[in-house]
Amino acid sequence: MSSSAVIEKGIGFAREGEFEQAIKVFDQDLCFTQHPTAMSYYAVCLANVEGNFDKAISLCLMAAEKEFYNPEIYLNLGRIFLLNGQKAVAVRAFRKGLKFDNGNFGLLSEMRKLGVRRKPVIGFLQRTNPVNKFLGIIADRMVV
Repeated sequence: MSSSAVIEKGIGFAREGEFEQAIKVFDQDLCFTQHPTAMSYYAVCLANVEGNFDKAISLCLMAAEKEFYNPEIYLNLGRIFLLNGQKAVAVRAFRKGLKFDNGNFGLLSEMRKLGVRRKPVIGFLQRTNPVNKFLGIIADRMVV
C-alpha cells in the first residue's frame, strides 16, 4: 500500500472516531510525519487513546508550523486542548482556524458545542445592561 493510501486510511479512521484503529494504521508506516494533516490526526488519536497530551500538543503545533493555513490542524489542536481541559486555549485554536476558513463545518460545530459568546455590542457596558441585550438581539437577527 502506498504511503498516501496509508495516510488517507488513518485519517479516515480518525475522522470516524476509531482512534485505536487509526493509531495502528499510522504506526505501520511513519509517513504521517511528512504530512501535517495526518500528523494532527495522529496527535488527536494519541490524546484520545493514550492520554499523552504533551506529545499530542507538540505534534499538532509542529503540523501547524508546516501548514499554518490549514484549518483542520487547528480543529484537531483545539480538540486536544478540550480533552486536556483547556477550554480557553481550545477556543483560541478554533478561532485561529476560522480566520483561514470561516465556513469550516468542524470548527463552527465545535464553537457551537462550547456555546462561546460574542463580545457585548457596547464594550464599556456590562453584558447584562438592557441596552447591550437589546442591541445584541438585533445584531444576532441581522447576522442570521
